Amino acid sequence: MGNNDFNLEESQKRLMELLVSRTMRKHGFKKEKVDLTEREKNNLKETIRHLQEQSQKIINQEKNITEHDVNPVTNSIHNKFTDSKDK
Repeated sequence: MGNNDFNLEESQKRLMELLVSRTMRKHGFKKEKVDLTEREKNNLKETIRHLQEQSQKIINQEKNITEHDVNPVTNSIHNKFTDSKDK
């Protein structure tokens, strides 16, 4: 499968949209009943932007594996993301 066949960003976006729509439907959310203040809207936009930046940093780090990330004994990858999953 080539790079053109697999678009990680698009896959993540679709999964997130599915998760959000299912959660909203589960809790009876209706688009017509949205009553967020401007402050709440701005807070939500900023939170989403921040989460996108964090996700992109994690994705980029996973692509940039160096010799410091590899355990010479086990030949497996160790970094702050994989190590934290073990704890």
